[in-house]
Amino acid sequence: MNWALRWQRENGWFEKCCLSDNSQPLTHTIGYALRGIIEAYRYGGDASHLETARRTADGLLTALTDDGFLSGRLDADWRGVVNWTCLTGSVQLASCWFLLYQDTGEVQYRDAAFAATQYVRRTVKIDGPPETRGAVKGSFPIYGRYRAYEYPNWACKFFVDANMLELTVRWS
Repeated sequence: MNWALRWQRENGWFEKCCLSDNSQPLTHTIGYALRGIIEAYRYGGDASHLETARRTADGLLTALTDDGFLSGRLDADWRGVVNWTCLTGSVQLASCWFLLYQDTGEVQYRDAAFAATQYVRRTVKIDGPPETRGAVKGSFPIYGRYRAYEYPNWACKFFVDANMLELTVRWS
Protein backbone atom coordinates (compact mmCIF):
# COMPACT_ATOMS: atom_id res chain seq x y z
CA MET A 1 0.00 0.00 0.00
CA ASN A 2 2.76 2.43 0.91
CA TRP A 3 4.47 1.87 -2.44
CA ALA A 4 1.25 2.63 -4.33
CA LEU A 5 0.41 5.69 -2.27
CA ARG A 6 3.70 7.38 -3.05
CA TRP A 7 2.51 7.72 -6.66
CA GLN A 8 -0.52 9.81 -5.70
CA ARG A 9 -0.53 13.52 -6.52
CA GLU A 10 -2.12 16.15 -4.29
CA ASN A 11 -5.28 16.13 -6.49
CA GLY A 12 -5.72 12.38 -5.96
CA TRP A 13 -4.28 11.36 -9.32
CA PHE A 14 -2.02 8.28 -9.48
CA GLU A 15 1.03 8.34 -11.75
CA LYS A 16 1.09 4.59 -12.42
CA CYS A 17 -2.47 3.45 -12.79
CA CYS A 18 -2.94 1.82 -16.17
CA LEU A 19 -1.74 -1.23 -18.04
CA SER A 20 -1.59 0.56 -21.38
CA ASP A 21 -1.32 4.37 -20.95
CA ASN A 22 -0.40 5.97 -17.62
CA SER A 23 -1.07 9.46 -19.01
CA GLN A 24 -4.75 8.65 -19.51
CA PRO A 25 -5.72 5.55 -17.55
CA LEU A 26 -8.94 3.65 -17.93
CA THR A 27 -11.53 4.22 -15.25
CA HIS A 28 -11.40 0.43 -14.87
CA THR A 29 -7.83 0.52 -13.54
CA ILE A 30 -8.52 3.66 -11.48
CA GLY A 31 -11.42 1.72 -9.96
CA TYR A 32 -9.12 -1.11 -8.91
CA ALA A 33 -6.68 1.32 -7.30
CA LEU A 34 -9.37 3.24 -5.43
CA ARG A 35 -11.07 0.08 -4.21
CA GLY A 36 -7.77 -1.22 -2.88
CA ILE A 37 -7.21 1.92 -0.84
CA ILE A 38 -10.75 1.85 0.52
CA GLU A 39 -10.37 -1.79 1.52
CA ALA A 40 -7.02 -1.02 3.19
CA TYR A 41 -8.78 1.66 5.22
CA ARG A 42 -11.65 -0.65 6.10
CA TYR A 43 -9.28 -3.44 7.13
CA GLY A 44 -6.73 -1.44 9.07
CA GLY A 45 -8.60 1.69 10.08
CA ASP A 46 -5.72 4.00 9.10
CA ALA A 47 -7.28 7.44 8.66
CA SER A 48 -4.60 8.41 6.14
CA HIS A 49 -5.91 5.70 3.81
CA LEU A 50 -9.40 7.17 4.02
CA GLU A 51 -8.02 10.63 3.22
CA THR A 52 -6.06 9.22 0.29
CA ALA A 53 -9.16 7.47 -1.04
CA ARG A 54 -11.22 10.63 -0.67
CA ARG A 55 -8.70 12.69 -2.67
CA THR A 56 -9.01 10.26 -5.57
CA ALA A 57 -12.79 9.95 -5.22
CA ASP A 58 -13.18 13.73 -5.10
CA GLY A 59 -11.11 14.13 -8.26
CA LEU A 60 -13.29 11.58 -9.99
CA LEU A 61 -16.42 13.49 -8.94
CA THR A 62 -15.27 16.40 -11.10
CA ALA A 63 -15.21 14.14 -14.17
CA LEU A 64 -18.73 12.74 -13.72
CA THR A 65 -21.48 14.49 -15.67
CA ASP A 66 -24.94 15.12 -14.24
CA ASP A 67 -26.39 12.26 -16.28
CA GLY A 68 -23.81 9.78 -14.92
CA PHE A 69 -21.46 9.71 -17.93
CA LEU A 70 -17.81 9.23 -17.06
CA SER A 71 -15.24 9.31 -19.85
CA GLY A 72 -13.51 5.94 -20.17
CA ARG A 73 -10.06 7.55 -19.89
CA LEU A 74 -9.07 10.51 -17.74
CA ASP A 75 -6.04 12.79 -17.71
CA ALA A 76 -4.05 14.00 -14.71
CA ASP A 77 -6.48 16.89 -14.17
CA TRP A 78 -9.45 14.49 -14.10
CA ARG A 79 -10.65 15.59 -17.55
CA GLY A 80 -12.20 13.06 -19.88
CA VAL A 81 -10.06 12.39 -22.94
CA VAL A 82 -12.37 10.06 -24.87
CA ASN A 83 -16.03 10.33 -25.87
CA TRP A 84 -16.98 6.83 -24.72
CA THR A 85 -17.38 5.35 -21.26
CA CYS A 86 -15.82 2.22 -19.83
CA LEU A 87 -18.94 0.75 -18.25
CA THR A 88 -16.84 -1.58 -16.11
CA GLY A 89 -14.96 1.36 -14.63
CA SER A 90 -18.15 3.32 -14.07
CA VAL A 91 -19.69 0.61 -11.91
CA GLN A 92 -16.42 -0.10 -10.10
CA LEU A 93 -16.23 3.57 -9.17
CA ALA A 94 -19.90 3.60 -8.22
CA SER A 95 -19.13 0.83 -5.73
CA CYS A 96 -16.24 2.88 -4.35
CA TRP A 97 -18.45 5.94 -3.96
CA PHE A 98 -21.11 3.85 -2.18
CA LEU A 99 -18.48 2.49 0.21
CA LEU A 100 -17.14 5.98 0.88
CA TYR A 101 -20.68 7.17 1.53
CA GLN A 102 -21.08 4.39 4.09
CA ASP A 103 -17.77 5.34 5.72
CA THR A 104 -18.21 9.13 5.70
CA GLY A 105 -21.91 9.95 5.29
CA GLU A 106 -20.94 12.42 2.54
CA VAL A 107 -23.93 12.55 0.19
CA GLN A 108 -21.91 13.63 -2.85
CA TYR A 109 -20.47 10.10 -2.95
CA ARG A 110 -23.90 8.49 -2.73
CA ASP A 111 -25.34 10.78 -5.39
CA ALA A 112 -22.42 10.18 -7.77
CA ALA A 113 -22.82 6.43 -7.32
CA PHE A 114 -26.56 6.68 -8.01
CA ALA A 115 -25.87 8.64 -11.22
CA ALA A 116 -23.21 6.19 -12.42
CA THR A 117 -25.29 3.05 -11.82
CA GLN A 118 -28.33 4.66 -13.42
CA TYR A 119 -26.27 5.55 -16.49
CA VAL A 120 -24.98 2.00 -16.85
CA ARG A 121 -28.47 0.53 -16.32
CA ARG A 122 -29.67 2.53 -19.32
CA THR A 123 -27.11 0.76 -21.52
CA VAL A 124 -27.97 -2.82 -20.55
CA LYS A 125 -29.97 -4.78 -23.11
CA ILE A 126 -33.13 -6.20 -21.61
CA ASP A 127 -34.33 -7.90 -24.79
CA GLY A 128 -32.77 -9.60 -27.79
CA PRO A 129 -30.77 -12.80 -28.03
CA PRO A 130 -30.21 -14.67 -24.77
CA GLU A 131 -26.44 -14.40 -25.27
CA THR A 132 -26.54 -10.63 -24.72
CA ARG A 133 -29.75 -10.08 -22.75
CA GLY A 134 -28.79 -8.57 -19.42
CA ALA A 135 -25.15 -8.28 -20.41
CA VAL A 136 -23.00 -5.20 -19.80
CA LYS A 137 -20.93 -3.93 -22.71
CA GLY A 138 -17.25 -3.16 -22.27
CA SER A 139 -17.77 0.35 -23.62
CA PHE A 140 -20.65 2.59 -24.46
CA PRO A 141 -21.11 3.16 -27.25
CA ILE A 142 -20.14 -0.43 -27.93
CA TYR A 143 -17.40 0.61 -30.37
CA GLY A 144 -15.50 2.44 -27.60
CA ARG A 145 -11.90 1.40 -27.07
CA TYR A 146 -12.40 -0.72 -23.95
CA ARG A 147 -13.40 -4.25 -24.99
CA ALA A 148 -15.08 -2.91 -28.16
CA TYR A 149 -18.04 -5.00 -29.33
CA GLU A 150 -17.68 -7.27 -26.31
CA TYR A 151 -19.65 -8.10 -23.18
CA PRO A 152 -16.94 -9.01 -20.66
CA ASN A 153 -18.21 -11.15 -17.80
CA TRP A 154 -16.41 -8.99 -15.21
CA ALA A 155 -18.42 -5.95 -16.34
CA CYS A 156 -21.58 -7.75 -15.28
CA LYS A 157 -19.94 -8.85 -12.02
CA PHE A 158 -19.00 -5.27 -11.10
CA PHE A 159 -22.46 -4.11 -12.17
CA VAL A 160 -24.10 -6.59 -9.79
CA ASP A 161 -21.73 -5.51 -7.00
CA ALA A 162 -22.65 -1.84 -7.48
CA ASN A 163 -26.37 -2.60 -7.61
CA MET A 164 -26.18 -4.65 -4.40
CA LEU A 165 -24.40 -1.77 -2.65
CA GLU A 166 -27.02 0.62 -4.02
CA LEU A 167 -29.78 -1.47 -2.50
CA THR A 168 -27.95 -1.49 0.83
CA VAL A 169 -27.54 2.29 0.76
CA ARG A 170 -31.11 2.97 -0.37
CA TRP A 171 -32.64 0.77 2.34
CA SER A 172 -30.40 1.65 5.27
